[in-house]
Amino acid sequence: MPDFLDANLRSQLQTAQIHNSIRHIQLFLVSILIIFLYVYCVYQFNFSHFSLYFNIWFLLTELFVGSFWILTTTRFKFKQYTISQAHHWVQFLCLGIGILIATGISLIYYYLPQVNPSFEPVHALTLSALMLIVTQTLALTFLTQRLDYFCLIFIPSIVPYFISQFILTDQINQLFHLTVNFVLIVILLCANSTVRIHKRLSALYLRNGQLIKNAEQQVLRTEELCDQLQNEMNKSKEIELQLQQNNQQLEQKIQERTFDIEQMNRNLENQQQNLDLAHEIAGLKPWDWNIKERHISVSNYQQQKKLKHSKEHSIQLQNIIHPDDLLCFKTALKQHLRAETDRYEATYRVQQSNGDWTWVHDIGRVIERNPSNKKPLRMVGIQRDIHQERTDQERLKLVASVLEQAAEGIFILDKHLNYVNVNPFYEKITGFDKGQCLGQHLFALTSNHKSAQQQNHQAILEQLARTGEYDGELTEKFSTGKELTFWLHINAIQDEHNRVINYIGIVSDLTERKLQEQRLSYLENYDTLTDLPNRFYYNYQLHQYLVSHQDSIQQLAVIRLNIDRFRPLNEYLSNNGGDELLRQVAQRLRLTNTDALFLAHLNGDDFAIVYEISHIRPSIQQHCERIQDAFAEPFEIFGQDHIITVSMGISFYPEHGRQLDYLNNCAEQALTEAKRLGGHTMKYYSSDNTALLEQGIYLERDLRQAIRNDELVVYYQPKIDFKDQHVYGFEALVRWNHPTKGIIPPALFIPMAEKTSLISDIGRIVIRKTAKQISYWNSIGFKNICVSVNVVAQQLQRGQLLSDLDEAIATYQISGESLELEITESSLIENSKTVKILLDQIKQRHINIALDDFGTGYSSLAYLADFPIDILKIDRAFIANIGDGKQDAIISAMVAMGKAMGLTVVAEGIETEQQLCYLEKLQCDIAQGYLFSKPLSEKNATEYLQLHKLIPS
Repeated sequence: MPDFLDANLRSQLQTAQIHNSIRHIQLFLVSILIIFLYVYCVYQFNFSHFSLYFNIWFLLTELFVGSFWILTTTRFKFKQYTISQAHHWVQFLCLGIGILIATGISLIYYYLPQVNPSFEPVHALTLSALMLIVTQTLALTFLTQRLDYFCLIFIPSIVPYFISQFILTDQINQLFHLTVNFVLIVILLCANSTVRIHKRLSALYLRNGQLIKNAEQQVLRTEELCDQLQNEMNKSKEIELQLQQNNQQLEQKIQERTFDIEQMNRNLENQQQNLDLAHEIAGLKPWDWNIKERHISVSNYQQQKKLKHSKEHSIQLQNIIHPDDLLCFKTALKQHLRAETDRYEATYRVQQSNGDWTWVHDIGRVIERNPSNKKPLRMVGIQRDIHQERTDQERLKLVASVLEQAAEGIFILDKHLNYVNVNPFYEKITGFDKGQCLGQHLFALTSNHKSAQQQNHQAILEQLARTGEYDGELTEKFSTGKELTFWLHINAIQDEHNRVINYIGIVSDLTERKLQEQRLSYLENYDTLTDLPNRFYYNYQLHQYLVSHQDSIQQLAVIRLNIDRFRPLNEYLSNNGGDELLRQVAQRLRLTNTDALFLAHLNGDDFAIVYEISHIRPSIQQHCERIQDAFAEPFEIFGQDHIITVSMGISFYPEHGRQLDYLNNCAEQALTEAKRLGGHTMKYYSSDNTALLEQGIYLERDLRQAIRNDELVVYYQPKIDFKDQHVYGFEALVRWNHPTKGIIPPALFIPMAEKTSLISDIGRIVIRKTAKQISYWNSIGFKNICVSVNVVAQQLQRGQLLSDLDEAIATYQISGESLELEITESSLIENSKTVKILLDQIKQRHINIALDDFGTGYSSLAYLADFPIDILKIDRAFIANIGDGKQDAIISAMVAMGKAMGLTVVAEGIETEQQLCYLEKLQCDIAQGYLFSKPLSEKNATEYLQLHKLIPS
């Protein structure tokens, strides 16, 4: 490329080459289609032989070249494509055409002579040479704008010939190869020359185009200069006219200025009057000292001038100026008269006519000096009364001193709640310097990233905007890292128009008080001996886990730990030794149970540990074994080693209960069992409802739901009179008709109900349903049926049993003789006096009372004598062993004792004829058991009653 081409011209040249190549390649593609069609037709007409690969090549070639032509024509319209896209597209076409040409030459040269005997090698040479030379000539014609385009066609096309020179070496082929090689070299040289010519022509064309554009720009510039020259001439004429106008205006301005000067003189007179008025209002006394003539003109506050001699005025000043200020006054005046200071300024006290001292501020300046020796000739000044200002300044200093020395944080805000001033104590408690505070918003110093804190700040701002006052306790973390609990009081300061102009805040540090509260809280919640939580805090924290963390904590284990034989050891070690042992036990427990939720010292030698149960944590068994292993090491107490063992009782939440007291009771019961076994062991709490719990039924929750849904039903087991074999009555037995599990026997839910208030609810339901059933039986003709209902100790002690009985009797209109209450011996142990009063009240309602399970509990004849018992019920455990001599003797004694005391004797659990005959011989009164019937539903009990009014002997 010529050296005179610059970078811009090079870019334009490349663009022009690509544009020309896009335009020419369309003609080249059409020419290629014609050449390939011509070669195919020549072969088909002269050598009509079917050739599969040659036909495929022809079809694919025509298809691809035609597609290339269509895409080039439609996609690459003028100025509708980018240069980069066009360049890559032309490269792709050239390479593709070259490959197609090479493929065709290979097929003609190598393939066709093999499949067509009539197509001789010389024909192959001729036809392939035709294709090669013509296609390269067309490429030389259309694609020599850039040499790389031509080479992408030329190089693939000559590959078959190049390879054939090494394969076919006969004489004819050698001559042909020499000829073709020469032709190809000539074509390549021509292509190179053509490319260079095209580049030069294009460059010259672009250069000429630039020269033409430059010439046109020069012509335009010349025309613009001519226009500018004409404009300058026009402006010169306008300036001449403007000068004439300005002369006229100047004369007018002089007249106007003369008038303005006169007006200014009048204004100066008015200003002098205003100045005098301002001096009078501001309390200023101007003075004018003519030093040369030694007299001074002094004006009073009413601007009345008085002329005095300098010496007279000096003597008067020395008499009225305070002695402590006189030296300062003289020094300041001398320094200025000697030109040592720029102006005279002094503050001193003068004595009034009434004897009071008043502060004045005196300011003056020498306005005229002798040019030769610089001695002052004239001096003027103003004296101002500053007594009120001085008093206010003293008060402000006092307030500032209070602000600086105050032991509470004080800050001042503007009306936008930005800091205006803070005292040192506020800087101390926040950790910010005064400079860091000023200009900042009230809460800009805090790390208010939490939403709750932001809401609190917003509430404070709203209250200030609403009431102008805030008073409350805050806990804030400042950006300095300090966290502070303080009491904040803010008041709004208003002007005479009741507009808020400032806010004043007082901050009282509550850190020490909070520390005192923490110390009190520690003393309240922690054991001072072991530094562990005490019983109060333990119960509170366990309750929090049970109530507040139900979603996050699914299972808990409560371990109650007790030191074995601590009392004798404590007596041996003395009190101090016992305390030291407890401290070491607490420390060892603390180190052993680092992953426990809670560790507490309840009292004496009693400790509690709470663990969360999880599949990713060790089991409770492993925790307890680790504790026992830790206690295998001796404790050193006052130089002596002591081996200590511990007993542990464990209960689980929610398996053993969901209430705090019940979990603790279960753990205590397990601990008692461990102590009963001799200590140095662990025991898990177990209950009768374990099987049901293992089936995944949460009895307490489901039982409460069952009571609400009326799922409890009453079954009735017949009781037979030995004398007349009639049905004497029934025993009411509760059953749970679970919606999914069917009938659940009472042995699975009654024990759990007895540990909660549910047993009273169940008893109330049984009494009501039994009374309803008795009423029904009475209505169908069975008037003398007596039904017994079991009553537990909780019902006797809660005080609702009488009201439940009265309500049932009144609602269903039955008599008291139709009801019979069965009470166990254990119910009579506690509060026996209260229970006796209650039983007497029940007897007043003609309700029979039976002592159930006699002989299995804390049997005492005193119960039979002291309490109003009507019926004695022998437990099934004795009846089942009839035939054993000792058991027979016990049963015989029970029946005889009941008969002797006038009681009705009932034998329950009769299952065989032998048992029935034996009891009949003993003249037992009532029989009950599976020999007669199992417990029946309401419907079945009615049917039984109708069918078995009389049992044959």
